[in-house]
Amino acid sequence: MLPISYLNGNRTYELSMEQQPIHARMCGFGEKDRRPIDPPPIVRLTVREADGKEVNLNIPGIVNVSRCMVMADIFLSDGVTPCALVTNPATTSQIPSGSVQIIGESTMSVLNLASLPLTASRNLTGATGASGDLLKDLNGRLGIFFAFPDLSVRTEGIYTLKFSFTMLPEPPVMTSTILATSLSAPFEIYPAKRFPGMNRSTALSKKLFEQGVRIPLRKETRVGRAKQLVESEVEARDDMGMDEE
Repeated sequence: MLPISYLNGNRTYELSMEQQPIHARMCGFGEKDRRPIDPPPIVRLTVREADGKEVNLNIPGIVNVSRCMVMADIFLSDGVTPCALVTNPATTSQIPSGSVQIIGESTMSVLNLASLPLTASRNLTGATGASGDLLKDLNGRLGIFFAFPDLSVRTEGIYTLKFSFTMLPEPPVMTSTILATSLSAPFEIYPAKRFPGMNRSTALSKKLFEQGVRIPLRKETRVGRAKQLVESEVEARDDMGMDEE
């Protein structure tokens, strides 16, 4: 599905996926367990004037980046079916059979807010909102980026993330509207026994980290004859409250 942009005043806002999620290990229903999506999704905002030309981000203050916010939500791989709320498979016997859905090898309850039981949990956990940063891409070009290094999914399956952009309101206005959306490519969440492991950090993750974005970096080291992916000592895991893999 193509990104959706909206005209707001004299400007149009567009979201694009700069780094697609690939996979992760399911984090289950523990409150402190974190199994971040790998690689971390990264979204870019493009702002165009009424004539269709991109705004020149080299002009200070041309876009108030401090008001830019992107929120992430989770859908099934079709990008249409929401699956934001799930219940622990151990409790599905207490849920009406019509609300139980089979995804992958697990049985879970996919619920809407109108029938939210006390046992429901959010399927997508972690920092689901990101503020914008004015940063350089791999070609040295300025862009407005939103990084999501602390997203985890509780249950196995194949999913898509929907990213929605808004501008935070300024007084006296107290509401904001969605100005652009974009869907990620489908990615897979594995149970622990089938998870193939984390990948090396991408060039884009490293580039944004060098500019101050708190993205955990992984590098490949050799331990005996086996190669392992280990966390860089300079990563931001502790600052984000994420447990060890």
